[in-house]
Amino acid sequence: MIPNLKNKLKAMSSNSPLHNPDAGNLERPVHEQTAYTENDGSLDTYEPIYKSINNGNKVDTDRKTVGCNERMEDFGGQAIIGAYGSFIRKRTIYGKSTIYGSVNLSDLWASSFSDNRWWTRLDRDICIQDIVLLDTETTGLAGGTGTYPFLIGIGYFTDNGLVIEQYLMRDFDEEYPMLLAVLDVLKNFRVLVTFNGKAFDWPLLESRFVYSRLRPLYWEDSHLDLLHVARRLWGNFLESCSLVSIEDKILKQQRKNDIPGQLIPKIYFDYLETRKTDAMKQVIKHNEWDIAALAALLIHISKLYKNPIGYANPHELLSIAKELERNHRIQEASECYKCCIDTAVIHSLKVDAKKRFAYLRKRHDGPEEAMNLWEELAGEEGSMLIFPLVEMAKYLEHGKKDYKKALECTERAIQLASRLRNNGDYNNGSSKLRDELFTRKRRLLKKIERSIEQWG
Repeated sequence: MIPNLKNKLKAMSSNSPLHNPDAGNLERPVHEQTAYTENDGSLDTYEPIYKSINNGNKVDTDRKTVGCNERMEDFGGQAIIGAYGSFIRKRTIYGKSTIYGSVNLSDLWASSFSDNRWWTRLDRDICIQDIVLLDTETTGLAGGTGTYPFLIGIGYFTDNGLVIEQYLMRDFDEEYPMLLAVLDVLKNFRVLVTFNGKAFDWPLLESRFVYSRLRPLYWEDSHLDLLHVARRLWGNFLESCSLVSIEDKILKQQRKNDIPGQLIPKIYFDYLETRKTDAMKQVIKHNEWDIAALAALLIHISKLYKNPIGYANPHELLSIAKELERNHRIQEASECYKCCIDTAVIHSLKVDAKKRFAYLRKRHDGPEEAMNLWEELAGEEGSMLIFPLVEMAKYLEHGKKDYKKALECTERAIQLASRLRNNGDYNNGSSKLRDELFTRKRRLLKKIERSIEQWG
Protein backbone atom coordinates (compact mmCIF):
# COMPACT_ATOMS: atom_id res chain seq x y z
CA MET A 1 0.00 0.00 0.00
CA ILE A 2 1.13 3.59 -0.65
CA PRO A 3 2.58 5.49 2.36
CA ASN A 4 0.02 6.71 4.89
CA LEU A 5 -2.82 5.02 2.97
CA LYS A 6 -4.06 3.23 6.09
CA ASN A 7 -4.31 6.54 7.95
CA LYS A 8 -6.15 8.06 5.02
CA LEU A 9 -8.55 5.13 4.87
CA LYS A 10 -9.16 5.39 8.59
CA ALA A 11 -9.91 9.09 8.26
CA MET A 12 -12.18 8.47 5.28
CA SER A 13 -14.18 5.91 7.21
CA SER A 14 -14.28 7.82 10.50
CA ASN A 15 -17.56 9.45 9.58
CA SER A 16 -19.23 6.12 8.96
CA PRO A 17 -21.72 5.16 11.72
CA LEU A 18 -20.30 1.65 11.60
CA HIS A 19 -16.93 2.69 12.99
CA ASN A 20 -17.98 5.80 14.87
CA PRO A 21 -19.05 4.94 18.43
CA ASP A 22 -20.87 8.26 18.74
CA ALA A 23 -23.07 7.66 15.73
CA GLY A 24 -25.77 5.79 17.67
CA ASN A 25 -27.26 2.36 17.19
CA LEU A 26 -27.14 0.63 13.83
CA GLU A 27 -30.06 -1.07 12.23
CA ARG A 28 -29.51 -4.66 11.26
CA PRO A 29 -29.32 -5.31 7.51
CA VAL A 30 -32.55 -6.00 5.69
CA HIS A 31 -32.30 -8.78 3.11
CA GLU A 32 -34.90 -10.36 0.89
CA GLN A 33 -36.44 -13.47 2.38
CA THR A 34 -35.67 -16.91 1.09
CA ALA A 35 -38.66 -18.79 -0.31
CA TYR A 36 -39.23 -22.03 1.57
CA THR A 37 -42.53 -22.89 -0.14
CA GLU A 38 -42.52 -26.39 -1.54
CA ASN A 39 -42.70 -26.64 -5.32
CA ASP A 40 -46.32 -27.74 -5.64
CA GLY A 41 -47.04 -25.87 -8.86
CA SER A 42 -48.88 -23.05 -7.08
CA LEU A 43 -46.04 -20.55 -6.88
CA ASP A 44 -46.80 -17.15 -8.38
CA THR A 45 -43.90 -14.81 -7.59
CA TYR A 46 -41.23 -17.42 -6.93
CA GLU A 47 -39.55 -19.79 -9.30
CA PRO A 48 -39.05 -23.40 -8.11
CA ILE A 49 -36.51 -23.58 -5.32
CA TYR A 50 -33.07 -24.86 -6.32
CA LYS A 51 -32.13 -27.64 -3.91
CA SER A 52 -28.72 -29.15 -3.42
CA ILE A 53 -27.36 -31.70 -1.00
CA ASN A 54 -24.27 -31.00 1.08
CA ASN A 55 -23.01 -33.91 3.17
CA GLY A 56 -26.55 -35.16 3.67
CA ASN A 57 -27.96 -31.75 4.64
CA LYS A 58 -30.42 -29.82 2.49
CA VAL A 59 -29.31 -26.35 1.46
CA ASP A 60 -31.90 -24.03 -0.09
CA THR A 61 -30.94 -21.35 -2.58
CA ASP A 62 -33.45 -18.63 -3.40
CA ARG A 63 -33.98 -17.59 -7.02
CA LYS A 64 -36.55 -14.88 -6.60
CA THR A 65 -37.50 -12.95 -9.73
CA VAL A 66 -37.50 -9.28 -8.72
CA GLY A 67 -38.14 -7.50 -12.01
CA CYS A 68 -38.87 -7.99 -15.67
CA ASN A 69 -35.51 -6.43 -16.62
CA GLU A 70 -33.56 -9.14 -14.77
CA ARG A 71 -32.63 -12.29 -16.58
CA MET A 72 -31.81 -15.57 -14.89
CA GLU A 73 -28.23 -16.69 -15.49
CA ASP A 74 -26.94 -20.23 -15.54
CA PHE A 75 -25.16 -19.83 -12.19
CA GLY A 76 -28.02 -20.73 -9.84
CA GLY A 77 -28.42 -17.07 -8.88
CA GLN A 78 -29.99 -13.93 -10.27
CA ALA A 79 -28.86 -10.99 -12.36
CA ILE A 80 -28.99 -7.73 -10.42
CA ILE A 81 -29.41 -4.70 -12.69
CA GLY A 82 -28.94 -1.17 -11.38
CA ALA A 83 -28.01 2.32 -12.49
CA TYR A 84 -24.31 1.45 -12.75
CA GLY A 85 -24.60 -1.93 -14.45
CA SER A 86 -25.32 -5.52 -13.54
CA PHE A 87 -23.77 -8.52 -11.82
CA ILE A 88 -24.82 -11.95 -10.55
CA ARG A 89 -25.84 -12.59 -6.96
CA LYS A 90 -26.46 -16.04 -5.54
CA ARG A 91 -27.89 -16.59 -2.07
CA THR A 92 -27.68 -19.87 -0.14
CA ILE A 93 -28.96 -20.63 3.34
CA TYR A 94 -27.49 -23.29 5.60
CA GLY A 95 -30.18 -23.94 8.21
CA LYS A 96 -29.39 -24.02 11.91
CA SER A 97 -29.61 -27.82 11.92
CA THR A 98 -26.93 -28.16 9.22
CA ILE A 99 -23.96 -30.31 10.17
CA TYR A 100 -20.70 -29.40 8.46
CA GLY A 101 -18.21 -32.16 9.10
CA SER A 102 -18.12 -32.59 12.87
CA VAL A 103 -19.64 -29.17 13.56
CA ASN A 104 -23.32 -28.49 14.12
CA LEU A 105 -24.14 -24.92 13.13
CA SER A 106 -26.78 -24.76 15.86
CA ASP A 107 -23.96 -24.67 18.43
CA LEU A 108 -23.28 -21.08 17.42
CA TRP A 109 -26.67 -19.92 18.63
CA ALA A 110 -26.72 -22.25 21.64
CA SER A 111 -23.33 -21.26 23.07
CA SER A 112 -22.34 -18.03 24.75
CA PHE A 113 -20.05 -15.79 22.76
CA SER A 114 -19.04 -13.60 25.69
CA ASP A 115 -15.49 -13.20 26.98
CA ASN A 116 -13.67 -13.94 23.74
CA ARG A 117 -11.54 -10.83 23.34
CA TRP A 118 -8.55 -12.54 24.97
CA TRP A 119 -8.17 -15.10 22.16
CA THR A 120 -9.59 -13.13 19.21
CA ARG A 121 -7.24 -10.21 20.05
CA LEU A 122 -9.92 -7.80 18.85
CA ASP A 123 -11.01 -4.52 20.42
CA ARG A 124 -14.46 -5.93 21.25
CA ASP A 125 -16.16 -9.19 22.17
CA ILE A 126 -17.78 -11.08 19.31
CA CYS A 127 -21.55 -11.06 18.93
CA ILE A 128 -22.90 -13.33 16.19
CA GLN A 129 -25.16 -10.59 14.81
CA ASP A 130 -22.08 -8.41 14.23
CA ILE A 131 -20.05 -11.01 12.31
CA VAL A 132 -19.59 -11.04 8.55
CA LEU A 133 -17.54 -13.78 6.87
CA LEU A 134 -15.59 -12.93 3.73
CA ASP A 135 -13.75 -14.89 1.04
CA THR A 136 -12.77 -13.89 -2.48
CA GLU A 137 -11.80 -15.63 -5.71
CA THR A 138 -9.44 -13.53 -7.79
CA THR A 139 -7.77 -13.27 -11.17
CA GLY A 140 -4.38 -13.87 -9.57
CA LEU A 141 -2.90 -15.19 -6.34
CA ALA A 142 -0.06 -12.69 -6.03
CA GLY A 143 -2.22 -9.62 -5.45
CA GLY A 144 -1.31 -6.22 -6.83
CA THR A 145 -3.22 -3.52 -8.71
CA GLY A 146 -3.82 -5.78 -11.71
CA THR A 147 -5.63 -8.42 -9.65
CA TYR A 148 -9.45 -8.37 -9.59
CA PRO A 149 -11.79 -10.11 -7.13
CA PHE A 150 -14.25 -11.54 -9.66
CA LEU A 151 -16.23 -13.53 -7.04
CA ILE A 152 -16.87 -12.25 -3.52
CA GLY A 153 -18.47 -14.52 -0.93
CA ILE A 154 -20.11 -13.06 2.18
CA GLY A 155 -21.64 -14.98 5.08
CA TYR A 156 -23.68 -13.80 8.05
CA PHE A 157 -25.96 -15.31 10.67
CA THR A 158 -29.72 -14.81 10.96
CA ASP A 159 -32.58 -16.57 12.72
CA ASN A 160 -32.83 -18.86 9.67
CA GLY A 161 -29.19 -19.94 9.84
CA LEU A 162 -26.03 -19.13 7.92
CA VAL A 163 -26.75 -16.95 4.89
CA ILE A 164 -24.14 -17.04 2.12
CA GLU A 165 -24.29 -14.35 -0.55
CA GLN A 166 -21.98 -14.59 -3.57
CA TYR A 167 -21.33 -11.71 -5.93
CA LEU A 168 -19.97 -12.51 -9.39
CA MET A 169 -18.84 -10.13 -12.11
CA ARG A 170 -19.24 -11.70 -15.54
CA ASP A 171 -16.84 -9.20 -17.05
CA PHE A 172 -14.62 -6.38 -15.84
CA ASP A 173 -17.23 -3.69 -16.49
CA GLU A 174 -19.37 -5.29 -13.75
CA GLU A 175 -16.79 -4.73 -11.02
CA TYR A 176 -18.09 -1.32 -9.92
CA PRO A 177 -21.75 -2.26 -9.36
CA MET A 178 -20.64 -5.50 -7.69
CA LEU A 179 -18.34 -3.60 -5.30
CA LEU A 180 -21.13 -1.15 -4.51
CA ALA A 181 -23.44 -4.01 -3.52
CA VAL A 182 -20.77 -5.73 -1.45
CA LEU A 183 -19.91 -2.52 0.36
CA ASP A 184 -23.60 -1.93 1.08
CA VAL A 185 -23.76 -5.30 2.87
CA LEU A 186 -20.42 -5.09 4.69
CA LYS A 187 -21.16 -1.72 6.26
CA ASN A 188 -23.91 -3.30 8.38
CA PHE A 189 -21.48 -5.42 10.38
CA ARG A 190 -18.85 -4.73 13.02
CA VAL A 191 -16.51 -7.75 12.93
CA LEU A 192 -14.90 -9.12 9.78
CA VAL A 193 -13.89 -12.81 9.83
CA THR A 194 -11.60 -14.20 7.12
CA PHE A 195 -8.99 -16.87 6.52
CA ASN A 196 -5.73 -15.20 5.44
CA GLY A 197 -7.83 -12.12 4.79
CA LYS A 198 -5.47 -9.73 6.53
CA ALA A 199 -2.70 -10.53 4.07
CA PHE A 200 -4.75 -11.08 0.91
CA ASP A 201 -8.54 -10.73 0.66
CA TRP A 202 -9.15 -7.47 2.47
CA PRO A 203 -6.09 -5.53 1.20
CA LEU A 204 -7.11 -6.55 -2.33
CA LEU A 205 -10.71 -5.41 -1.83
CA GLU A 206 -9.50 -2.27 -0.10
CA SER A 207 -7.35 -1.35 -3.10
CA ARG A 208 -10.24 -2.04 -5.52
CA PHE A 209 -12.55 0.18 -3.47
CA VAL A 210 -10.02 3.01 -3.55
CA TYR A 211 -9.37 2.50 -7.26
CA SER A 212 -13.13 2.68 -7.88
CA ARG A 213 -13.37 5.84 -5.73
CA LEU A 214 -15.50 4.12 -3.13
CA ARG A 215 -15.02 4.73 0.57
CA PRO A 216 -13.66 1.52 2.10
CA LEU A 217 -14.35 0.37 5.64
CA TYR A 218 -11.76 0.34 8.39
CA TRP A 219 -11.35 -3.08 10.04
CA GLU A 220 -7.93 -2.60 11.62
CA ASP A 221 -9.04 -3.49 15.16
CA SER A 222 -12.09 -5.61 14.31
CA HIS A 223 -10.74 -8.09 11.76
CA LEU A 224 -10.44 -11.68 12.98
CA ASP A 225 -8.18 -13.68 10.68
CA LEU A 226 -8.74 -17.33 11.58
CA LEU A 227 -5.51 -18.36 9.85
CA HIS A 228 -3.55 -16.75 12.68
CA VAL A 229 -5.70 -18.45 15.31
CA ALA A 230 -5.39 -21.78 13.48
CA ARG A 231 -1.61 -21.51 13.38
CA ARG A 232 -1.51 -20.86 17.12
CA LEU A 233 -3.74 -23.87 17.76
CA TRP A 234 -2.50 -26.43 15.25
CA GLY A 235 0.68 -25.09 13.64
CA ASN A 236 2.90 -27.37 15.72
CA PHE A 237 1.32 -30.64 14.63
CA LEU A 238 -0.44 -30.09 11.28
CA GLU A 239 1.69 -30.27 8.15
CA SER A 240 -0.41 -27.51 6.60
CA CYS A 241 -2.73 -24.90 8.09
CA SER A 242 -4.57 -24.29 4.82
CA LEU A 243 -8.35 -24.10 5.11
CA VAL A 244 -8.83 -27.34 3.15
CA SER A 245 -6.31 -29.13 5.37
CA ILE A 246 -8.02 -27.91 8.54
CA GLU A 247 -11.39 -28.96 7.13
CA ASP A 248 -10.05 -32.47 6.59
CA LYS A 249 -7.97 -32.94 9.76
CA ILE A 250 -9.89 -30.87 12.32
CA LEU A 251 -13.46 -30.41 11.08
CA LYS A 252 -13.61 -33.90 9.49
CA GLN A 253 -15.17 -32.50 6.33
CA GLN A 254 -13.86 -33.72 2.98
CA ARG A 255 -14.74 -31.88 -0.19
CA LYS A 256 -15.71 -33.89 -3.22
CA ASN A 257 -15.02 -32.67 -6.76
CA ASP A 258 -13.48 -29.49 -5.46
CA ILE A 259 -11.30 -27.25 -7.63
CA PRO A 260 -7.72 -26.50 -6.47
CA GLY A 261 -7.38 -22.82 -5.69
CA GLN A 262 -4.44 -22.31 -8.01
CA LEU A 263 -6.58 -23.24 -11.04
CA ILE A 264 -9.33 -20.70 -10.33
CA PRO A 265 -7.77 -17.66 -12.10
CA LYS A 266 -7.32 -19.67 -15.31
CA ILE A 267 -10.90 -20.96 -15.12
CA TYR A 268 -12.19 -17.39 -14.94
CA PHE A 269 -10.15 -16.24 -17.92
CA ASP A 270 -11.33 -19.28 -19.87
CA TYR A 271 -14.91 -18.33 -19.00
CA LEU A 272 -14.36 -14.77 -20.27
CA GLU A 273 -13.18 -16.20 -23.58
CA THR A 274 -15.65 -19.06 -24.06
CA ARG A 275 -18.62 -18.08 -21.83
CA LYS A 276 -18.93 -21.72 -20.78
CA THR A 277 -20.23 -21.87 -17.23
CA ASP A 278 -19.62 -25.46 -16.12
CA ALA A 279 -16.21 -24.87 -14.52
CA MET A 280 -17.36 -21.53 -13.11
CA LYS A 281 -20.17 -23.28 -11.27
CA GLN A 282 -17.52 -25.37 -9.52
CA VAL A 283 -15.64 -22.19 -8.61
CA ILE A 284 -18.83 -20.76 -7.10
CA LYS A 285 -19.35 -23.97 -5.14
CA HIS A 286 -15.71 -23.82 -3.97
CA ASN A 287 -16.29 -20.29 -2.68
CA GLU A 288 -19.52 -21.35 -0.96
CA TRP A 289 -17.69 -24.18 0.79
CA ASP A 290 -14.99 -21.73 1.91
CA ILE A 291 -17.58 -19.54 3.60
CA ALA A 292 -19.33 -22.54 5.19
CA ALA A 293 -15.95 -23.82 6.40
CA LEU A 294 -15.17 -20.40 7.88
CA ALA A 295 -18.42 -20.52 9.85
CA ALA A 296 -17.78 -24.08 11.05
CA LEU A 297 -14.19 -23.23 11.97
CA LEU A 298 -15.30 -20.18 13.96
CA ILE A 299 -17.78 -22.33 15.89
CA HIS A 300 -15.22 -25.07 16.55
CA ILE A 301 -12.51 -22.66 17.68
CA SER A 302 -14.87 -20.75 19.95
CA LYS A 303 -15.89 -24.02 21.65
CA LEU A 304 -12.24 -24.95 22.19
CA TYR A 305 -11.43 -21.64 23.83
CA LYS A 306 -14.67 -21.56 25.82
CA ASN A 307 -14.19 -25.03 27.32
CA PRO A 308 -10.70 -26.38 26.53
CA ILE A 309 -10.78 -29.08 29.20
CA GLY A 310 -13.99 -30.47 27.72
CA TYR A 311 -13.16 -30.28 24.01
CA ALA A 312 -9.44 -29.80 23.33
CA ASN A 313 -6.89 -32.53 22.64
CA PRO A 314 -3.41 -32.37 24.27
CA HIS A 315 -1.88 -30.35 21.41
CA GLU A 316 -4.70 -27.84 21.56
CA LEU A 317 -4.55 -27.70 25.36
CA LEU A 318 -0.91 -26.67 25.22
CA SER A 319 -1.62 -23.96 22.64
CA ILE A 320 -4.62 -22.64 24.58
CA ALA A 321 -2.62 -22.66 27.83
CA LYS A 322 0.02 -20.47 26.16
CA GLU A 323 -2.67 -18.00 25.05
CA LEU A 324 -4.22 -17.97 28.52
CA GLU A 325 -0.81 -17.36 30.08
CA ARG A 326 -0.18 -14.52 27.61
CA ASN A 327 -3.41 -12.93 28.84
CA HIS A 328 -2.48 -13.41 32.52
CA ARG A 329 -5.25 -15.93 33.13
CA ILE A 330 -2.94 -17.98 35.29
CA GLN A 331 -5.40 -20.34 36.97
CA GLU A 332 -7.01 -21.35 33.67
CA ALA A 333 -3.58 -21.74 32.04
CA SER A 334 -2.44 -23.97 34.90
CA GLU A 335 -5.48 -26.22 34.49
CA CYS A 336 -4.81 -26.59 30.76
CA TYR A 337 -1.12 -27.36 31.34
CA LYS A 338 -1.99 -30.00 33.93
CA CYS A 339 -4.63 -31.58 31.71
CA CYS A 340 -2.15 -31.68 28.81
CA ILE A 341 0.46 -33.34 31.02
CA ASP A 342 -2.06 -35.94 32.21
CA THR A 343 -3.47 -36.80 28.77
CA ALA A 344 -0.54 -36.38 26.37
CA VAL A 345 0.80 -39.58 24.86
CA ILE A 346 3.61 -38.00 22.84
CA HIS A 347 6.62 -37.63 25.12
CA SER A 348 7.92 -34.40 23.62
CA LEU A 349 4.50 -32.77 24.06
CA LYS A 350 4.35 -33.82 27.72
CA VAL A 351 7.87 -32.46 28.29
CA ASP A 352 7.00 -29.14 26.67
CA ALA A 353 3.88 -28.80 28.82
CA LYS A 354 5.83 -29.60 32.01
CA LYS A 355 8.52 -27.10 31.08
CA ARG A 356 6.08 -24.27 30.43
CA PHE A 357 4.01 -25.11 33.50
CA ALA A 358 7.12 -25.15 35.67
CA TYR A 359 8.22 -21.72 34.44
CA LEU A 360 4.68 -20.40 35.00
CA ARG A 361 4.70 -21.65 38.60
CA LYS A 362 8.19 -20.26 39.15
CA ARG A 363 7.12 -16.79 38.00
CA HIS A 364 3.81 -16.63 39.84
CA ASP A 365 4.17 -18.93 42.86
CA GLY A 366 7.92 -19.00 43.45
CA PRO A 367 10.68 -21.42 42.38
CA GLU A 368 9.95 -23.86 45.20
CA GLU A 369 6.52 -24.63 43.64
CA ALA A 370 8.21 -25.68 40.41
CA MET A 371 10.76 -28.02 41.99
CA ASN A 372 8.64 -31.16 41.68
CA LEU A 373 8.27 -30.56 37.94
CA TRP A 374 12.00 -29.94 37.49
CA GLU A 375 12.74 -33.14 39.42
CA GLU A 376 10.32 -35.15 37.27
CA LEU A 377 11.92 -33.87 34.08
CA ALA A 378 15.46 -34.43 35.29
CA GLY A 379 14.69 -37.84 36.76
CA GLU A 380 13.24 -39.45 33.65
CA GLU A 381 15.20 -42.46 32.42
CA GLY A 382 17.55 -41.48 29.60
CA SER A 383 16.78 -37.79 29.99
CA MET A 384 19.19 -35.45 28.21
CA LEU A 385 17.51 -32.29 29.49
CA ILE A 386 19.87 -29.76 31.03
CA PHE A 387 17.48 -26.91 31.85
CA PRO A 388 15.68 -28.64 34.78
CA LEU A 389 19.04 -29.38 36.44
CA VAL A 390 20.05 -25.75 36.00
CA GLU A 391 16.79 -24.52 37.53
CA MET A 392 17.15 -26.92 40.44
CA ALA A 393 20.72 -25.77 41.03
CA LYS A 394 19.62 -22.11 41.06
CA TYR A 395 16.96 -22.68 43.69
CA LEU A 396 19.12 -24.96 45.85
CA GLU A 397 21.97 -22.44 45.79
CA HIS A 398 20.10 -19.19 46.30
CA GLY A 399 16.84 -20.32 47.91
CA LYS A 400 17.70 -23.30 50.12
CA LYS A 401 21.44 -22.52 50.53
CA ASP A 402 22.03 -26.22 49.99
CA TYR A 403 25.33 -25.91 48.15
CA LYS A 404 26.13 -29.62 48.06
CA LYS A 405 22.89 -30.59 46.30
CA ALA A 406 23.24 -27.60 44.01
CA LEU A 407 26.74 -28.84 43.12
CA GLU A 408 25.36 -32.32 42.38
CA CYS A 409 22.80 -30.87 39.95
CA THR A 410 25.46 -28.71 38.32
CA GLU A 411 27.84 -31.62 37.82
CA ARG A 412 25.05 -33.73 36.27
CA ALA A 413 24.31 -30.86 33.91
CA ILE A 414 28.01 -30.60 32.96
CA GLN A 415 28.09 -34.34 32.21
CA LEU A 416 25.05 -34.05 29.92
CA ALA A 417 26.57 -31.03 28.15
CA SER A 418 29.79 -33.01 27.58
CA ARG A 419 27.84 -35.98 26.19
CA LEU A 420 25.97 -33.70 23.80
CA ARG A 421 29.27 -32.19 22.72
CA ASN A 422 30.78 -35.63 22.06
CA ASN A 423 27.70 -36.65 20.06
CA GLY A 424 28.03 -33.58 17.86
CA ASP A 425 24.74 -32.10 19.12
CA TYR A 426 26.43 -28.90 20.14
CA ASN A 427 26.22 -25.25 19.13
CA ASN A 428 27.28 -21.83 20.32
CA GLY A 429 24.42 -21.69 22.81
CA SER A 430 25.47 -25.03 24.29
CA SER A 431 29.06 -23.84 24.55
CA LYS A 432 27.94 -20.74 26.42
CA LEU A 433 25.79 -22.85 28.74
CA ARG A 434 28.72 -25.16 29.48
CA ASP A 435 30.90 -22.17 30.40
CA GLU A 436 28.15 -20.92 32.73
CA LEU A 437 27.92 -24.33 34.36
CA PHE A 438 31.66 -24.42 35.09
CA THR A 439 31.41 -20.90 36.52
CA ARG A 440 28.56 -22.04 38.76
CA LYS A 441 30.57 -25.11 39.84
CA ARG A 442 33.58 -22.99 40.83
CA ARG A 443 31.36 -20.62 42.78
CA LEU A 444 29.64 -23.49 44.61
CA LEU A 445 32.97 -25.10 45.50
CA LYS A 446 34.13 -21.84 47.06
CA LYS A 447 30.88 -21.52 49.02
CA ILE A 448 31.20 -25.09 50.27
CA GLU A 449 34.83 -24.45 51.27
CA ARG A 450 33.89 -21.28 53.21
CA SER A 451 31.03 -23.15 54.86
CA ILE A 452 33.39 -25.88 56.05
CA GLU A 453 35.87 -23.31 57.37
CA GLN A 454 33.09 -21.45 59.19
CA TRP A 455 31.41 -24.43 60.77
CA GLY A 456 34.36 -26.77 60.96
